Amino acid sequence: MTSESNLPDEPEGEEIQLQVSDERTKEIFNIRARIDRNPDELTDPDRLTVVKGPHENTEEEWYIDVLETDPDDGIDRELLEATMSAMEDQSTVINTRSKEVKTLLRYLTETDEYESVSEASRTIMLEYLSDNYGELVEEYIDLKVRSERSELADELYEYK
Repeated sequence: MTSESNLPDEPEGEEIQLQVSDERTKEIFNIRARIDRNPDELTDPDRLTVVKGPHENTEEEWYIDVLETDPDDGIDRELLEATMSAMEDQSTVINTRSKEVKTLLRYLTETDEYESVSEASRTIMLEYLSDNYGELVEEYIDLKVRSERSELADELYEYK
């Protein structure tokens, strides 16, 4: 399953990068694939549900040839997962030990740009990471959502 918003303007027959989710598990994958509305145009077609509309409540049946699952984006998922796990029990305080950075952040706080040095630091770092390490941020979000979903499922099914 994928959203129409994930598709390029004219994707039929073209090799594309695509984000899809498993309809049953809701797990998200990044793939390289060819898609088409006609299964005869593809080598080994599988069914693909494309959701569209303002509430993504309209479905269209397409077909997909998966060429590669999770193409190499340079992100070491195992290291990211291990880092996430290690951070569970550690302090979230980041210390730059820099008078220059602290001065500039404090200035932004004093001019009411931000409510606190912590907020300024968080906001600026997250904006920078999103702008310069978008694939890493996307992967972190996917892993975090999967982890929270798994924890919630474990908790809810515990009482089954």
